[in-house]
Amino acid sequence: MLRKLDIPKTAEQLTAFLKRTITDAGFSCVVVAVSGGIDSAVASALAVRALGPEAVFPLLLPYEDWHTEAGGRAVRLLRGLGIPAANIRTVDITPVVRAFAQAAGLRPQAGDTTGTIRLGNIMARARMVILFDYAREQSALVLGTENKSEHYLGYYTRFGDEASDIEPLRELYKTEVYQLAEHLGVPQEIREAAPSAGLWPEQTDEGQFGFTYQTADEILYGLYDAKRSPEELAADGL
Repeated sequence: MLRKLDIPKTAEQLTAFLKRTITDAGFSCVVVAVSGGIDSAVASALAVRALGPEAVFPLLLPYEDWHTEAGGRAVRLLRGLGIPAANIRTVDITPVVRAFAQAAGLRPQAGDTTGTIRLGNIMARARMVILFDYAREQSALVLGTENKSEHYLGYYTRFGDEASDIEPLRELYKTEVYQLAEHLGVPQEIREAAPSAGLWPEQTDEGQFGFTYQTADEILYGLYDAKRSPEELAADGL
């Protein structure tokens, strides 16, 4: 069992939260790393509702040619949201990541799981540095894209993709983010794409987990919100 949210009301509350919090902090715009995935799409859509499209500055941060398909989805999303083309910036992180990896003596080989994860973490932290620098340039806050499922599972890179100034999705489970995405009109191609951190080719969240977000959310909700025991959840077949 999962909780049943009033999705339209949730959208209104999150929109008001963003507008109030950003304004109270003395800012009028945000920067956001847009990946072509569901979380950054929903965060961007909420920011446009709260601040207007002219106040949202998206960053696309590809590495080599790994993100071509996802990048295309991101561009189509941003156009659909009416964000001005002048606000959208693409920064290729490949030179930064390669330089850092070379300085660290990192040369991942096939089958080198540790090296692959190290490189993925460098990518996430390189994106964070560029994102916060862009925010300083634009006198903006960094809009985060982390959801409750990722937070509880620890599925993020510390000082990387979990770094932000404001997190509109932190109290929503991944399955709820999908519900909100449909309400906000996020394109179907994004809603149907396999969730991925994009840290190596063909990487997917659920492939790494060995279980689905649906299963994870049922267990996390049961443990943390419904305060049920692991034994009770197991008796339900989880």
